Amino acid sequence: MVRTQSPYQEVVIADLWKGGRALFLDANIQIYEGDEFIYHERLVLPALLAHPSPRRVLILGGGDGLALREVLRDQRVEEVVMVELDQVVLDACKEHLAHIHQGSFDHPKATIIIGDARNFLRETGQQFDVAIVDLVDPYELEGMALYEEVIGLVKRVLAPGGIVATHGETIHAPNFYALQVRVLLDRHFRHTALHAAHIHSFAGSYGFILASDEVDFAHIPTEVWEARTTFLNGGLRALRPNLFPQELTLPPYLEEAYQRFRVHGAFVPPEEPPDTYWWEENVPLP
Repeated sequence: MVRTQSPYQEVVIADLWKGGRALFLDANIQIYEGDEFIYHERLVLPALLAHPSPRRVLILGGGDGLALREVLRDQRVEEVVMVELDQVVLDACKEHLAHIHQGSFDHPKATIIIGDARNFLRETGQQFDVAIVDLVDPYELEGMALYEEVIGLVKRVLAPGGIVATHGETIHAPNFYALQVRVLLDRHFRHTALHAAHIHSFAGSYGFILASDEVDFAHIPTEVWEARTTFLNGGLRALRPNLFPQELTLPPYLEEAYQRFRVHGAFVPPEEPPDTYWWEENVPLP
């Protein structure tokens, strides 16, 4: 359907054989029509529901327009600024994913800026109640360094009581990317929380992180999460506010891994049992 090269990446939009449209950047799937709502409800809506009055919202990345679509569902939102680096991605998605983003780019509350999110954050004098960081997955050192820089800059544009929401890829071993992103956010914010959902097109459990200096997500009562859904246009397909804040509690094995990252800056496995050997190619076992 679409295959083009932008100054930054290869952009492909295709109809998959099982039905449903998908966006690929440099051959990596970004969204699939069949389950994108799981990712975008999880990324956006908990931050909006955790805030008592999210009037001004910032989206960094999100060139497909789907995070923007979710933000615009909240009737309390008065203005959304979206900063997307790649004009080619935005144009392709605007044309070929219109039935999914539902015209969000042209909404009167939305302002679209093409440019580097870091430059915008350094230069803007605006403040936002909620910031959605929907940039590339924070893989390895390069991706983590980008997130460290962006999160540090995001703090300067948050209004009092502001909330940041972002994603962290897999929550599980061996990389625990979502736990690493949460630890990164711990260095900048007083309160952080993590929740997760299985997303089939991403082949596993995907983590989402909330952060704030003033909002303690774990102590927002369930009835508050539920009551604020009345401000949302349309129903919920993936997010279940009646399970919050319990969903922000990690099971013991992930809590242990998270604490290891906090202490060591990297995952250090527990002491290995005796007679355990790591296999290396062409090296015989003892």
